[in-house]
Amino acid sequence: MFNTDDKLIQGCMFLAGLIFFAYGAVMMFNTDFMMERYPTFENNQTTVFFLNWFGAVSFVAYVGILYMGFKGLDRGFFAYAIPVVLLQVIWIIMSNAQTGEENITGLVVWIILLALLVVSRVKAGMPFTYDKASSAFGVTDKTSQIMGYIAILISVINIVSYVIDPGGFIRQTPYLESSPQAEHAVLGITMINIAILISLVYQYRVGFSGVLISMGAVAATMFLAALMVGSVTNPESGNPLLAIFIILNFIVLMTIYFRNQSNF
Repeated sequence: MFNTDDKLIQGCMFLAGLIFFAYGAVMMFNTDFMMERYPTFENNQTTVFFLNWFGAVSFVAYVGILYMGFKGLDRGFFAYAIPVVLLQVIWIIMSNAQTGEENITGLVVWIILLALLVVSRVKAGMPFTYDKASSAFGVTDKTSQIMGYIAILISVINIVSYVIDPGGFIRQTPYLESSPQAEHAVLGITMINIAILISLVYQYRVGFSGVLISMGAVAATMFLAALMVGSVTNPESGNPLLAIFIILNFIVLMTIYFRNQSNF
């Protein structure tokens, strides 16, 4: 499992996968539990929207661990997972300070998750130096390179958009209600985008990562499916700009995946 006989690595990665899966499943399929667990959560469509989003991100990370269970550990996964978990720990601390709520359980679980990932990476003996690939994203295929640049551009635009107008995303989405909690959720999504940008820059330097590209393909498919369902159930309450980004992101990531899957 994970292409290693080290039981500590196997145990750490198994527990990390379990945590990601549990959070993903609960946030996507049992939002009522989260409402009951955290009294400050408003029971409305806005809260469900953001819970589903964070749940999808957790589930995609679980998919990455599942992938590595068969293929072996990949530095690319840690280039994304460690920053995203660290940023979420910071986000939870900020959330507790903002609401006065003591989400100790969630904070402890994510700190443990961070420790599991760090221990696995260090124990695997992966170097912290990153040799530069001979070409952008480690490929000579111009289409893949262009798609990689577009993916980076999408992440940068998302981050800059939040910095310029933190409340813009909520205002542009008709069925989302503005509140301090919702605005903090958008900050959490922006932090995830920062981790995604880090992983893309990593791939630009060392080459496309099989686990990251596979995770991206799964994420793109999930968000496109959610967009299609939303367009049917609530055709007049969508965010056109968000829809464009989701569709463009799907095209970009699936193009990279199918043009390079033989290398993974």
